[in-house]
Amino acid sequence: MATYYLANICGSQYSGGRISFNPNGTSVLAPVGNRVNIYDLQTNKSSTLCSEARSNVVLISCHPSIPLSIIIDENGYGYVLNVLRDKILHRLQFKSSSTLSSSESKAYDALHSQKKTLIHAAFSPDGKYFAVSVEKKLLVWLSPDEKLSWKMTLHLELTGHLENINSVNWSSDSKYICTSSRDMTVRVWCVEPDEDFVPVAFVDHRRSVRAAFFSKDMNRICSVSKEGVIILWNKTDSAEGDNSAKLVGSRSKSNVLKKSTKKHKVNVWKRETKGYCNQPANSTVSVVAFNEDTGLLVVGFTGGMFGIYNVPELTTVHTLKIGTQIPVIDSVDVTKDGQWIALACSETGTIVVWEWKSETFVMKQQSHFGGVRCCSFSYASNLEKLGSLADNRGDFDRTLSSRNLGMGTRFLVATGGFDGKVKLWDNNTGLCYVTMIEHTASVEALVFTPQGNALITASLDGTVRCFDLFRFRNFRVLTAGRVQYTSVACDSTGTIVAAGSKGDFNSVYIWQIQTGKVLDELVGHTAPVSSVSFHPHPSYNGYLVSTSWDNTIKIWNVFGRKDKAGSVESIVNTSSVVSASFDPRGNSILAASVLSGHVLFWDLDNVEQVGSIDGLRDIQSGRHYTQAFSAINIKSDPHNINRNNYFNSVSYSSCGRTLVCTAKNSAQVCVYSTENYLLVHVYSLTKNSSLSGISRFLSSKYMTDYGYSVQELELSDDETHEDSKKISRIKAHKALPGVDVGEFKVTQDRFSVWEVKHSQDGRQFAVSTSEGVHIYSLDAARNVEYASHVMKSLHSFQPQIITKNVTKTAILEHLERGDYVRAFILALAMNNYQLMLEVYERTPTSQIASVVSSLDPALILVLLNFLRNALNSHSPNGTVHLGLHLTWLNAVFTVHQNMLASYSGSGGSNEGLSDLRTMMLLLLRQVKDTRANILGLFASNAYTLEYLSSMN
Repeated sequence: MATYYLANICGSQYSGGRISFNPNGTSVLAPVGNRVNIYDLQTNKSSTLCSEARSNVVLISCHPSIPLSIIIDENGYGYVLNVLRDKILHRLQFKSSSTLSSSESKAYDALHSQKKTLIHAAFSPDGKYFAVSVEKKLLVWLSPDEKLSWKMTLHLELTGHLENINSVNWSSDSKYICTSSRDMTVRVWCVEPDEDFVPVAFVDHRRSVRAAFFSKDMNRICSVSKEGVIILWNKTDSAEGDNSAKLVGSRSKSNVLKKSTKKHKVNVWKRETKGYCNQPANSTVSVVAFNEDTGLLVVGFTGGMFGIYNVPELTTVHTLKIGTQIPVIDSVDVTKDGQWIALACSETGTIVVWEWKSETFVMKQQSHFGGVRCCSFSYASNLEKLGSLADNRGDFDRTLSSRNLGMGTRFLVATGGFDGKVKLWDNNTGLCYVTMIEHTASVEALVFTPQGNALITASLDGTVRCFDLFRFRNFRVLTAGRVQYTSVACDSTGTIVAAGSKGDFNSVYIWQIQTGKVLDELVGHTAPVSSVSFHPHPSYNGYLVSTSWDNTIKIWNVFGRKDKAGSVESIVNTSSVVSASFDPRGNSILAASVLSGHVLFWDLDNVEQVGSIDGLRDIQSGRHYTQAFSAINIKSDPHNINRNNYFNSVSYSSCGRTLVCTAKNSAQVCVYSTENYLLVHVYSLTKNSSLSGISRFLSSKYMTDYGYSVQELELSDDETHEDSKKISRIKAHKALPGVDVGEFKVTQDRFSVWEVKHSQDGRQFAVSTSEGVHIYSLDAARNVEYASHVMKSLHSFQPQIITKNVTKTAILEHLERGDYVRAFILALAMNNYQLMLEVYERTPTSQIASVVSSLDPALILVLLNFLRNALNSHSPNGTVHLGLHLTWLNAVFTVHQNMLASYSGSGGSNEGLSDLRTMMLLLLRQVKDTRANILGLFASNAYTLEYLSSMN
């Protein structure tokens, strides 16, 4: 069986913490749960790293010169992460000597000792040190070094603040650190021993100081307090006046001044000016970011507004508000050139990159509130439909006039959430490009039409809606009485829609999409309908299966007459049926998941059971904080068995040989073989200990004498955002007992799995959870070790063949002499992108065939990978020479057709075929995207070209 790998997590909600630009400002790193999401702003792509922390990530700090980042979770554990390789190189715990927890702590002390208060961390500009604040202390570590196997050693531990530290910032020479604290002070520290340096404390603020920064020339310090007061401190040579900063240390101020007369003058900090943010009433400063190169100060407020100010003039550049539902800005960052500003809000899961000069969005992403309830893959790419429309030019022009260029090749993933929103995600980029908000209640199910031009959704608001995927509008609303719809299906023709309901009648309703009229109401179920599905094979056209909580599976013939073949066939099960899936191989096998934890396989032609899976023993569910029974389901005592464990969703793969099953209370995906009904693979979705229901064993140290766990309570004393605490109190007041999902749920951190769906090509499956949609793919080449030698990063030097002749000088010499064959072979062997591009563009068109025919089979995949990246004109590696790229591709496939057909690679047949298949799929995807991008341009100029050609 082929192994799937985590390719991306769409709709993963920003969970709070610090977001950060990478050093060159082309990507944004944001914490999403215990993982890190990278938004590439150049290629417009989003990817979630597979590396996991133990709990929710709260801090991300990027190394200034090498592709390393240090991420820190809420429990104080740090991880040295190689961003390019997605590998954790080192793990450690940031804690001071005074914050060690005792084994005899009470429940409350145990919880507080576990959650360290880490507010801020930063690398020094030279990359030598890493400073992190742990409560009142400042720890300075030596940066990870390859000579020490990327381990970190503690360099300094500084104390002096009376309250927790809010920010840590370095001077431009990496010698001094400026910290701000809740004790209303700003302090300056020296990293290296300096006998002339005396620690300085700035005590002019009256409220907690959010952040303090050095200027580029290190002659000023800018500090911003919680109430919006901005104070600039200037370095002077004398200490006259009352506005000087307070010198703290073992030596008094007079002794320092006397000693300094013999050597040099002592620099004293004086208050230069004082300004105000003038924020709206009842709003305070939540986060602050500063760009020392441009003097740009960005201040975020609790009301969702942010202000941009110039330093040292303290003039207001902009005061803007992002969105209408942003209660608190949790994090803000500025690129090194000061052009882009990144803002994030954890309450709504919004991440925004704003270009402040043009006042435009570079990127805006928002996740579902409360998690993803359902998901579905589109049937196929729409490129073939656009090609067929090109024969009818009038229809083609009208179609593209209402479309954005390049959207025809998107492999779509649709998601529906408890917030009533429907989102469409580009599977290639991992970004949401349209959100439909017509539903007013939870979206329970959705399905694409087989033609791929419409999306049908069912909601608890009593409507089934049809959305046009070309114009992104709701063109049909299907209703039938006062019922709530729980499932939806579409037949193979794309004209008939069936939806299951719950309510007084628990009926299945049939509509025609063109007219919107109810064709039939199928009555017979006595409990809510859990799922409906049409048989996918044309020989079973019109066969509809509905499952219900009344223990029955009913088979309907939608197109048959009641006195002929339209009579209903009912199959009684031992327990309630919660999900069903048809075998796609054209037989009559139906897999049905029941409430007892089993999956039953029914032959609908003979109405007999042909197999079963006992999934209760395979469901590895965790324990929630409030659960009093064990998570183990195989104990002899039946009273200790968790009967709530069952597969709430099942889905066949496209080949029909495997069945993917998920359970609501389990963070694992089980894959079974349909031939012998055995478990063949288990995929773990997350190991985030911050979520309830992940761990199978709960620690008794958190239990109180009253029988409840302190983990259920909100005991945080973090006052970073007062509005956040106010929102938490409002939610706790609105919460209703027994509600697990939605706006009125009691707990906000429970992990749940709702649905699993396979793609039509069988190479991907998606799992909708409370933490987003986890997409697993066979084509996730960055996780496949055997394809790593092909999928190289074109930004780095990673040679394929090393000999004494493979040098840059030798390549350029062969190129100057006109020996293009040898120059190109050596360039591919070196695998340096800029050198390959130079040889590639200087090779004459007449020499392409001879160059390609001289290539060794081991270098063909390297050439194809180069052409794939060169075709993408929107990426930094892409070029605009489309005709040249296609000429090279045509030559490769013409000359090496037989070799590619029999290619086995260097590591065995399976390995080589996987390499080749992955490369071909990625190359085909890029060619489709390129074709879709130019189709609109050519179609809009077709008549002009015809007119010009007729004039000749």
